[in-house]
Amino acid sequence: MNATSSRLTITQYCFAIVALCVNSAAHAVHLDVEIWAEGNAMFAGFCRTTALGCDLAQLAANLQLPPNTLPKDGATGKQIFLSDFRDFSGGLYATPNPGFQSIQNALSPNEVVSYRALGVLEYWDPAISAWIAPATGTRVRLFGGLEASSVIINNASQCGGALFCFSGNGTGVEGSTIFTGNGIQGSPVLLVDAANSQGSLHTHMNFFLENQQGQQGGPVGAYLVEMEVFSNLHPVPSESFYVLFNAGLSANAYTNALLSLINTPPLVVPPPAGFSPVARAGSDRVVRFGSTVTLNGNDSHDPAPGPQALSYLWSQQAGPAVTIINGNNANATFLASKTGVYTFNLTVSDSQQSGSAVVRYTVPMRGDVDLDGDVDRIDVALILLAAQNGVTDPVGNDVRDIDGDRVVSRNDAVLAKNLCTLRLCRPTLR
Repeated sequence: MNATSSRLTITQYCFAIVALCVNSAAHAVHLDVEIWAEGNAMFAGFCRTTALGCDLAQLAANLQLPPNTLPKDGATGKQIFLSDFRDFSGGLYATPNPGFQSIQNALSPNEVVSYRALGVLEYWDPAISAWIAPATGTRVRLFGGLEASSVIINNASQCGGALFCFSGNGTGVEGSTIFTGNGIQGSPVLLVDAANSQGSLHTHMNFFLENQQGQQGGPVGAYLVEMEVFSNLHPVPSESFYVLFNAGLSANAYTNALLSLINTPPLVVPPPAGFSPVARAGSDRVVRFGSTVTLNGNDSHDPAPGPQALSYLWSQQAGPAVTIINGNNANATFLASKTGVYTFNLTVSDSQQSGSAVVRYTVPMRGDVDLDGDVDRIDVALILLAAQNGVTDPVGNDVRDIDGDRVVSRNDAVLAKNLCTLRLCRPTLR
């Protein structure tokens, strides 16, 4: 790629790289990976919460990107976090960036967060302006994660806010992950930190550029690693993301490395002939008692289209009997009028071949937010927490929205309390 890319000129981009990667201006743009949880999954993003000190608008302006967007790999769409081995007091080949951070209530109290290293280490050679395999023995080591001596306790309330929250006799030791051109060595999965009692965390570990003997240093260039995050309470990992390290390049040369990733065209793999249609019925979900639920087959597709457009057929396999509305469409609906687990099958066909998928919807009794089979003070507390955070229910399926007005409010907590039959819900007055 030449220095006058149509996306961004070197002159325009130098300021952005200096602001992001030079120690004296390290605070101009926040570098941490922000993490949060939704449903069963973890998510990772850059500058999602401006209160953490990041400025998405300024970042987009500096990088000449569309508003409210971030540096992304053109081939995969994955986010690219920028870092520089020179922004660490330990020397030219070490950095504590990016760190990991979450705001209050983004995670559950005492939730234990881990990372998983993926893929291979890639190297940008400035002499030929191309991504190639790194020199033999060159590696990036991530140090500071924790290895569990045994299985992590699944009940986060037992952690008491402590990072060392394991079963067995030990508390775990620091470990390291090694990114190489041949894949991941050392420990591919290590613990990042545990959220505090308010569900937030902020921690930094150290990345080192080194050789096979562990001596710091390596060829001048840019280095790219890939990773994802997950937790003991949210086992579905985040979408993986990249970290792009500057190792001694000028701002202009580092710009070329980044732009080569941004401007890479998307990967297009032609489907093999004769492949059957793929049915996608969506993820299993928990939905509110009495709500209208949408069955979503929009992600179904035909890798080798034809001879006819896809047809759809929804059928019920198990659970309380319901009437499926628009069962021949990609999107159908049913009324969750009884508690239980509803199982549906989606079949898609192109008139020659077909594919199918199954999805399950769990409908707990009204007020049973934690799905333990009863309504108690814990359920009330969870509803109050959601109300405090201003949770809305635009689809109308949130189990915390007891009155069905699509807003989780204190009134829902009052209704849940009235539904409770356990002794602890109404302690005896003394």
